[in-house]
Amino acid sequence: MHTIMIQEIETALNNNETINEPIVVKRMDKEDVVIISMKEYQEKFMSQDIAKHLLKAEEDIENGRTIPSDKYFEELRLRYEY
Repeated sequence: MHTIMIQEIETALNNNETINEPIVVKRMDKEDVVIISMKEYQEKFMSQDIAKHLLKAEEDIENGRTIPSDKYFEELRLRYEY
């Protein structure tokens, strides 16, 4: 992780074509902030979103809130006349 002062942000971002590691920005008397690439941001939040949905699915399975796939597909066939 790279640490810089807030005054160095523009120089650091303009001198690097890609951000390979998070950049921690130190601010006087305020919480530090972190700059990451858009790619890393999207990957992290997509992973969190997937994990959230998987946890919900596991809860559904544990609590019996599921139906057999053949019954579900039959309902779809009837609904959409397929």
